Amino acid sequence: MTTLLDQTGYEQTKSKLHQLDARLAVIQQRTDLNAEHLHRVVASYQAMKKQYLEEIRLFEATRAKS
Repeated sequence: MTTLLDQTGYEQTKSKLHQLDARLAVIQQRTDLNAEHLHRVVASYQAMKKQYLEEIRLFEATRAKS
């Protein structure tokens, strides 16, 4: 279950999402990882990204209603 963010948490989550996107872009450019390891790392980052986006959307939807 997702916890509702407050304004500070929302800003921190947006920052974490931006940092995650940057790290993911770097990882996807790496050539020193074997294919299976790269796939697992990318899948893990995408799962985290999905969670962050869900939290952001929920905060924005709640805020729009008030």
